[in-house]
Order: sequence, then structure tokens, then C-alpha cells
Amino acid sequence: MKKLIYIIKQLILSFVLILPNTYFFCKLRAKYYRFLGCKIGQNVSIAANVRITGNVEIGNHSSIAQNCTLSGRKIGIFIGDYVMVAPGCVFVAFDHSFDDLYTPMIKQKEKEASIIVEEDVWIAANCTITKGVILKKGVIIAANSVVTKNTEKNGIYGGVPAKLIKRRVQL
Repeated sequence: MKKLIYIIKQLILSFVLILPNTYFFCKLRAKYYRFLGCKIGQNVSIAANVRITGNVEIGNHSSIAQNCTLSGRKIGIFIGDYVMVAPGCVFVAFDHSFDDLYTPMIKQKEKEASIIVEEDVWIAANCTITKGVILKKGVIIAANSVVTKNTEKNGIYGGVPAKLIKRRVQL
């Protein structure tokens, strides 16, 4: 019986993921992920083909564009209010150990650390956010960047690994 329920959930998820990027279906995906146990705030938009697994929380008025992956495992990914995540971004709150040369890496332990994205953050297309990173309020991450370290408030970061390019300033 448990296996049948699992199969039905996977079929529904597959269907929900491919629905078009209309306002209605983006809201429907948010409701579906709430049903699966994610904490998702009000007015959240989740586009087509967004995969969310593990402990994930998304704040109010945030949006996740198409083809993104959020893997929170047990430790979690926490996204604040008014966050924009562009297409193709990947958030992974764990990593594989590779210290033991005599044990295949696939059999070594995983290391987990939360990812925290504070409010009013813009993550441009095709970025990777690695375990343990905190993106502070007002940060912009340039397209195709890999963020491996915490950021400073209102900074603009880019590159592999991402580095501070400049700061946003009040006009």
C-alpha cells in the first residue's frame, strides 16, 4: 500500500511539474509543495520543472523560475521574502566527503549545512548555491556564479567562485 501511495504521489508530481507557466499553475505548484510539507509563504510563484526536496521554506512574495533544483535534505534551505530566483539555479544543502582514498566517494558520509537566503535577494540565471552559505539582505548574484561563501548585505557578487564585485548604494 505504501508503495502504491508513493507511485501515485510521483505521478502527480510529474504532472504538476510540467504544467505551463501561467499564474494559476505557478500558484498550484506552490500549493502542491505545501501539501508535501514545504513551508511556503503567501504569493509565492513556482514555475514549471522546479524540483524541491527535503526541508525547504520559502517566504512571502518570492519566486522560483523554471528548471531550478532545491535540495534541502534534513538541514534545510530557508528563503526569505521578496526573493527572485532566475531559471536554472541549483541550491544543495549537502556535499559528499572524499577524504578516505580507500573508500569510494559514493559510500562516504555526506556533510550537511543550511542555506539561508535573506529578504530582497536576486539570484540570476544558472547559479549554484552550496551548503552552509548565507546570502544577506539585498544581495545580487550575477548569472552563472557559484556561491561558496557567505555574502555581505547589499553586495553584488559574481564568478566561480563568486566574489564581491561592488556594493549597491542608495541614490
